[in-house]
Amino acid sequence: MKIKSIFLFFFTSILIYSQQIDFHSAKNIKLFADYLFCDKDYLRAIDEYEKYLSVVDDDSLRFKIAIGFSLMNDQKAAFQKLVLIKDTSPFYEQSKIERLKSLYLLKNDLAFLVLADSLIDSVSKYSKEAWQLRNAALLLAFKELPEKESFLLPFERDDKKILSDLFDFKKNPTYKNEFLAGILSGIIPGAGKIYTQNYGDGITAFLLTGLFTYLAYTNFEHDHQARGWIFTTLGTGFYLGNIYGSVASAQIFNAKLNFEFSEGIKLFLEQKNYFTPAYEFCR
Repeated sequence: MKIKSIFLFFFTSILIYSQQIDFHSAKNIKLFADYLFCDKDYLRAIDEYEKYLSVVDDDSLRFKIAIGFSLMNDQKAAFQKLVLIKDTSPFYEQSKIERLKSLYLLKNDLAFLVLADSLIDSVSKYSKEAWQLRNAALLLAFKELPEKESFLLPFERDDKKILSDLFDFKKNPTYKNEFLAGILSGIIPGAGKIYTQNYGDGITAFLLTGLFTYLAYTNFEHDHQARGWIFTTLGTGFYLGNIYGSVASAQIFNAKLNFEFSEGIKLFLEQKNYFTPAYEFCR
């Protein structure tokens, strides 16, 4: 009976205390939103922050909402929130570098370059970061690159070797000539594929074309006209196919180089955490 009384007392006390708390107050909404954000429940946190902003004007939370969208990889929503931050806000400069990152990820090249140049020319502490990101992005853009020394200037010493190699490829890509690949295979079957470093297919094309040519010749020589024409047809098919295949092999080789180049730049940016917001919201 005594235990029941104690339990009833504590239960009643908790109920009365909870009724005294206003869970819908701006302060408690923000506390709950902060908890959700630090628990990486960004979508629900954003909903709670929006409720808070309907009562209190707070640019720090607008910035936090944008970072939340960015962490969810919703760059369009992140950018839309970032542009709402006023130029009088202490978060304005931070919002500009985050806008730059969003524009890069959204592949809005023109707006990205305009904002990047603006940040580089400013006295912002993010100028160097903007310079680095712009130069890395230029490797993927259809624009003329600056001089190599100028291009590498904003990067740290350890990064310069990687960027130097990427720069050299952009300036002088080691593509295979499709026309030359076809001509080589026209002269010597399989030579075009060997030129494109497709050695196995090149040797196979040479052997098969040679074999069918030999079989056609020997059958005609022994007056086996029907078999001679069959092997001639097969040999001609392999010969023409090896020319077409060599051109295709050059195209595949070049596409692979482009893919590896593009992925190399993306990997560099990811490893350097260019797109990971470095803001300490949770302690």
